[in-house]
Amino acid sequence: MDASDILIVGGGLVGQALAARLSRDGHDVTLVEKNPDKIRELSDTLDVQFVEGNGATSPVLRAAGIERAGLVVAATESDEVNVVVGFLAAIVFDVPRVVVRVRDPGHEEGFSKACADRPGDRFCVNPDTAAVNRIASLLDVPGAVDVMQFLDGRVVVAGFRIGYESDFAGLQVSDMKLLFASNPTLAVAIERGGTWIVPGGFEKIMAGDLVYFAIARHELMDVLLLVGVEPEKRGRIMVTGATSIGLALAKRLEASDKRVVLLEEDPVAAGRAAEELDHVLVIRGRGSDQSLLEDEEIEHVSTFVAVSDDHESNLVAGLLARRLGAGRSIVAIDNPAMASMVGDIGIDAIISERLLAIGQMLQLIRGGGVRSGAALLGDEVEIIEVEAERGSRIISAPLMELGLPRGVLVAALHRGDELVMPKGSDQLAPGDRLLIVVMADLVSKLTDYLEA
Repeated sequence: MDASDILIVGGGLVGQALAARLSRDGHDVTLVEKNPDKIRELSDTLDVQFVEGNGATSPVLRAAGIERAGLVVAATESDEVNVVVGFLAAIVFDVPRVVVRVRDPGHEEGFSKACADRPGDRFCVNPDTAAVNRIASLLDVPGAVDVMQFLDGRVVVAGFRIGYESDFAGLQVSDMKLLFASNPTLAVAIERGGTWIVPGGFEKIMAGDLVYFAIARHELMDVLLLVGVEPEKRGRIMVTGATSIGLALAKRLEASDKRVVLLEEDPVAAGRAAEELDHVLVIRGRGSDQSLLEDEEIEHVSTFVAVSDDHESNLVAGLLARRLGAGRSIVAIDNPAMASMVGDIGIDAIISERLLAIGQMLQLIRGGGVRSGAALLGDEVEIIEVEAERGSRIISAPLMELGLPRGVLVAALHRGDELVMPKGSDQLAPGDRLLIVVMADLVSKLTDYLEA
């Protein structure tokens, strides 16, 4: 993709973050935003071109250079605007790659069908779906503050706050090979005192660290024991908020025979939820109502999930639920900056739809065989699943001779049916699937190794 051909419509938090990241990666980015005050504000912090106007109109898109664009991203807060931008980019201007942010499955279906026979890559990113998937992954891993799955679910990447009682406290990263000799289970990122590192073998894991491990799925229980995760409290899962996320999560949990209680204050939304759910108890009320939580025996709830549209209320409800005895609390918070505070404010896990949307968009935007990817809490470290391409530098020599920058770690290799932790002497082959951990400011350098 030409470095000068990226056009982003929408200067909200998602558009800002994408523009900043892509600009940092070396691309020349044009950002379309209709609010002149926001443009003035952003012009002091973003090294991009700005075009003021309604991005859902052809004249504004032409002024922004859409006719020479290799990529258009529609990232406003409006599904309707994003779909119109997507239609114009994909059908009118024949832009090779288009990424559209949508929440309504109907809009997602309509855009996909309309573009099905058109040349080029057309993608939809649904932050609600991403949030439900992330919450479901968290529910599968007790004690984790963040969870992702890669390599067809064979590898789980999970973050844990390391306590003094943990067997990992004081352990050198390289010593993990003694514990998991034949499996790709490794500490791949550490946050300590606000600073993130991709650790080398001599780095020590310290009590208080937030450590992300790449874990072979069948080794997950052993890692939980070494982390010192307490046995999960058995009981119901309580969800507050009959939002699109709350309903989709309740349906998924219901389908897996989990006992679920759904709280919703609005009588219309509560009634609609009761009609859509067969085996979920729907109760009218607020998740931040202490009397209601006590009446519903919150102390017997294994996990409390707050996903209402009022994110301040979600935070209050999550803190209250934990104080009243819930085993674990997961809350949706709109401010991505809050995600890095997980564990410091009495919340077990924080879901930021914006960060999830940004991560998904980045994985779709980047080439070099990227299959999936995600940003860790704090957005300073990324994990990328890639397929090694014929002609790329990543396969040109053994790993130790490639000169990969410090801060880039090849954490796992999937070749055929084999899943291993690669050694420096290993040379990759076309078609190998890799799990790579990289500091965000090194992604552009890593891309040089991945592109054919």
